[in-house]
Amino acid sequence: MSILSRLLAVFRPVQLPEVPQALPHGKQRIHLFSGNFDDVDAAMAYCFHAPGDVPEQLTLDQPGAFIDTSYVEVDFGTAEKRLAEFLSAEQADHAFHKMRGANTLIIIAEQAFGGFPYVLTHTPNLFYLGPYIVDV
Repeated sequence: MSILSRLLAVFRPVQLPEVPQALPHGKQRIHLFSGNFDDVDAAMAYCFHAPGDVPEQLTLDQPGAFIDTSYVEVDFGTAEKRLAEFLSAEQADHAFHKMRGANTLIIIAEQAFGGFPYVLTHTPNLFYLGPYIVDV
């Protein structure tokens, strides 16, 4: 990497949390992640269990977002079928392809952020598939 490239990387703007635009009535924004876990219990523990009085690992891995886990769903092993329930066939195929063979789909509804600004990203455990707008 050249000196100029390194210098430019240092000054690259950091993405700041923001509240997305409001959606039309009857629509909802969800965020999809994929990951590989040993079994359904490990996936559930990652999203919903925390020792003591600390946030769940899912929330710790997303420092740009407050996540109320009552709006989180974990689907282990049947992502293709689950995606087809709320996405168009084309969107479901695209999302499933982006999972790259991962065994777990994590769905976070927009309500999980409590109306606060947020930024979501890939983590060591999850690949961020992106936001999707679905019917309520």
